[in-house]
Amino acid sequence: MWLRLIEKVLRRLLGKHLFILSKECEGVLRGKHFAPIDFRDHQVVDKKQYLITEKGKYKFVPRLDWIATHAADTSVQVIVDNAMESYDEYWADERLVSEYLVEARKDFYREVLNECDLFLYGNVIDVGCGPGFFSKVLSSSGKVRAIYGTDFSSASIKRCRQEVPEGHFFVGDIYRVSCQDGAFDAVVCMETLEHLEQPAHAIAELFRLCKIGGHVIITIPNGVLDEYVGHINFWTEQKFRALLSDERLTKVRYCSTGRVMLFVVEKSGVGHTHAIPHGD
Repeated sequence: MWLRLIEKVLRRLLGKHLFILSKECEGVLRGKHFAPIDFRDHQVVDKKQYLITEKGKYKFVPRLDWIATHAADTSVQVIVDNAMESYDEYWADERLVSEYLVEARKDFYREVLNECDLFLYGNVIDVGCGPGFFSKVLSSSGKVRAIYGTDFSSASIKRCRQEVPEGHFFVGDIYRVSCQDGAFDAVVCMETLEHLEQPAHAIAELFRLCKIGGHVIITIPNGVLDEYVGHINFWTEQKFRALLSDERLTKVRYCSTGRVMLFVVEKSGVGHTHAIPHGD
C-alpha cells in the first residue's frame, strides 16, 4: 500500500520529466512477442540520454510531453532493441509499419523532398532506408536517374524492393557501405545517426560515397526538444555543425514544427578530414 502511495506521489511530482513505468511494461520485442525485463538486473544510465538494458539495446518510448502534443503513434511506443533481428521483425510486421508511416511522418518525408529538390538528381542513395517510403516518393518524382538504398535489416530491403521495384536495394553496414568512392550525386541519411554509437564514422562514410560537388542530406531530431530514451545522440544545431566543419553547409532547415533538423552539405573535397581511421 505504501509503495503504491509513493509511486502516485512520484508520478505527480516527476511524471513530466522522468519515465515512471511499471516493471512489467518494460522489456524488448523479440520475434513478434514482447519479452518483459526486470531492470533491477541492468544498469540504468542517465535517462535524458539513454537507458541501457544490454549492450546495444535501447528503449523507444516517448516522454509525456510528446504524448500530450502529438497524435498517438503506437509503433514508437513499442519497446524494441537495436539488434538486427528485432528490426527484421519490425519491418516485416505490416501493422507496425502502417502505424509507423502515419500521415505526419509521410508529410515529413515530402517536406524534406521539397526542401532538397535542387540537390536530388542523378544517382541517389538512401542510407538507412527503413520502410522505403522516402525512396518511393523520390523515385516516383522522376527527378533522379537511379535510386539506391541500404539498410542493415533484410526485412527493410525486402520491403523497399517491393515498394520501389525499379530501385536497387541491398543489405549493408552504414560504417562500410559496399560502393565505390564518389558513386552518388546525392547521399541521403534520415533519422538514423541519432541511433549510432559512432556517428562520426558513419558521417565519414556518407561523404565517401558522395561525388565532389554532390550533396549529403541528413535529418536528425532537434536535440533541444528530442526526449526519446532510445536515442543515443542529442545534438543541437551548433554541435552538429561542428561535425560538418570541413564541408560546405548549403542549407539548414527545421522541419516537423521544429522537431527535426535538416542539413544539406556540399562535398567540397577540400580540407576533408572525415576519413575513417585505419584499423577501425
